[in-house]
Amino acid sequence: MNRRIFFLALGLWCGMMHFVLAQDVVCTPDPAALKRAETNYQRALAAYQNGLNNQAWKFIRIAQNIEPCYAELHLLKASVWEDEKSFDSAISAYRKALSINPDVYPNAWFFLAQLEMNTGRYEEADTHFTRFLTYSSISAKMREKAEMMCLRNRETLKTVENSVPFSPINLGPNINTPYDEYMPLVTVDDSMLIFTRRYMKEYPDTKLRKLEEDFFMSKRDSTGAWTLAVLLPGEVNSDDNEGTQSISPDGRYLFFAGCGRRDGRGSCDIYVSRRTKDGWGRPFNIGEPVNTIAWESQPCMSSDGKTLYFASTRAGGHGGSDLWKAELTDIGTWRTPVNLGDVINTPGDESSPFLHPDGKTLYFASNGHGGLGGVDLWVSRMDEKGRWSVPQNLGYPINTHQDEFALYVNARGDTAYYSRTGEDGYGKADIYAFPLYEQARPATVSFMRGNVYDEETGKPLAAKFELISLKTKQVRIASQADARDGGFFVCLPCDEAFALNVSCPGYLFYSEHIALDGKHINTPLQKGIALKPIRKDAAIVLNNIFYKTNQYTLEESSLAELGRIFTFLAQNPSVKVEIGGHTDDIGAASYNKPLSQKRAQAVADYLISQGIDAARLSAVGYGMDRPAVPNDSDENRALNRRTEMKIL
Repeated sequence: MNRRIFFLALGLWCGMMHFVLAQDVVCTPDPAALKRAETNYQRALAAYQNGLNNQAWKFIRIAQNIEPCYAELHLLKASVWEDEKSFDSAISAYRKALSINPDVYPNAWFFLAQLEMNTGRYEEADTHFTRFLTYSSISAKMREKAEMMCLRNRETLKTVENSVPFSPINLGPNINTPYDEYMPLVTVDDSMLIFTRRYMKEYPDTKLRKLEEDFFMSKRDSTGAWTLAVLLPGEVNSDDNEGTQSISPDGRYLFFAGCGRRDGRGSCDIYVSRRTKDGWGRPFNIGEPVNTIAWESQPCMSSDGKTLYFASTRAGGHGGSDLWKAELTDIGTWRTPVNLGDVINTPGDESSPFLHPDGKTLYFASNGHGGLGGVDLWVSRMDEKGRWSVPQNLGYPINTHQDEFALYVNARGDTAYYSRTGEDGYGKADIYAFPLYEQARPATVSFMRGNVYDEETGKPLAAKFELISLKTKQVRIASQADARDGGFFVCLPCDEAFALNVSCPGYLFYSEHIALDGKHINTPLQKGIALKPIRKDAAIVLNNIFYKTNQYTLEESSLAELGRIFTFLAQNPSVKVEIGGHTDDIGAASYNKPLSQKRAQAVADYLISQGIDAARLSAVGYGMDRPAVPNDSDENRALNRRTEMKIL
């Protein structure tokens, strides 16, 4: 409620209430003094209603010197303090007025409770909402609003009573300065921190100094500590403001928000910069349909390299700012963005989306789901059908009565980073890290890096990577090796088994089975992947073909690999292949050889059922005749129980 309008109503109420005192009055106004102070009170009220707060304070002080026990005067002080964002002073003034005369203006109990709620004084707010609701004279609209806020306040009290573990640690002077540092992110391998700093930037040529937002970076040293932050190298920082950045999981692309730029389509647009050998290249606007004449900001690239999540005020949303996603096509264009729906978005504002590299845990900020203050941090999880769960508040004291805007969680899932203003800070907003409690953690993610090359020549290859869930048959991670050196970096979710397929035109694909069983690998898996040119007798092991024990029935988890074989044969229509079945040395040859033949034939039959010409397929069972390694351990025997594909 506008306090200037409020005082027009208060003036009518106060004309009747000047000398009405309640039983719990703490001081007794002198009627003669009240009359003398009245003139200055009215002058202060007129000045306040005309937006002249300095003049209002002048007359308030005069009136208060004449009569300090003047309830209406303290209500006026509370409103001026509230306008000036001095909320603690406003609360004190409301309490003073109501202690002099609890019935001076019933709505004052509501305004006091609302301020107390918004500044974290939840127990006091509950008492004062309850007191307000005892008045029969309040309007139906105000009663409904008070009941709703009282209920929300009591839910907040329960949240505070069930506080979550929280021990934030300031990242120190190598990262934080007297300026603002915010929007931290840590690369998947935990080796680099990138963040935004709003600081006084100097231009030596023109001697110009202005506040500007730029990207800074810090690397971990040998002890694990963060080194002194420096400007992100390359051309990504400019004379404009850059902020709210997201780096692709393979570390090659930096997405960020740029506002008020010459090539912008709206107030803020999303830009991307590619990493080069000299740093980050000149950014470009990613254009329509992602960017519009509205506000687009706070991008986050998914770990599969296919989907960009972002915040936008574009038409078609549920409120002010909503969360959206846009998918990248195979030819590098963006599909029309899709709203994340009303489970995530509200009539309020949702912002700062961060999709963890596990591909299914979304952290974001919202003022529309309730919570402890204006903007709280929330988490939602995607199920196997792509549906988001009802968002859960991250709890107190991660969330407080103040605004919490963004959260970043490392690949391991046990440490979160965020920005806040704290008593242990170095100036304004600082970056902190804290252990994330178990219930709020995502699935653990590890990683693998290496290079892809031609087996015969050693030439680096720009191969395509796909990490396919054996459970859902969906591609969870997609990436591309660098054409310059064949280098790659791939996230490895640790919560289920995957088929890793690496492919390049003109080569047999590479197949590997990956199941980390929930274990995080502190140092990245290093792997050199040699692809074999498509030529006669070239062969690969199909590491993601599975059969039921002592049977030849294909397990459903084989479908991802079978799909990859089908794609390879469809893309290379002149190729004929042999599917070879192999066993270990346990059991009689008379049993193993027919079993291996039936298993190879099962693979061929599936491919034929999908449309591959039977004339292109040959199935051969070798039994135990061609071991890949000696059958001298359980591990080696597992390697010998295999299915191969050979070019004929």
